[in-house]
Amino acid sequence: MPDRIVPAIEHILKDMGVDIVEERVTYFLIQEIHNGKSLEDALKEPYVVNNTRPAWRRHVLENPKLVNAIEQEIDRSFKSREGE
Repeated sequence: MPDRIVPAIEHILKDMGVDIVEERVTYFLIQEIHNGKSLEDALKEPYVVNNTRPAWRRHVLENPKLVNAIEQEIDRSFKSREGE
């Protein structure tokens, strides 16, 4: 996973108070989405549920701009990896 995607997503989530645990959850979400899961399904994974608050997960799903930004960053990451 390119190192630049995590800082980009951290920037998106900054207003949500991303801490080290949420940073690791973000890595996990990216990996799960990369492996074919939807964001909604990835947010239901036990690792995510056990390490985040319900309000955090709801905020991610209910904020279309946040979801779109995450999806765009993931798409950019995949496209840049194709060119390697």
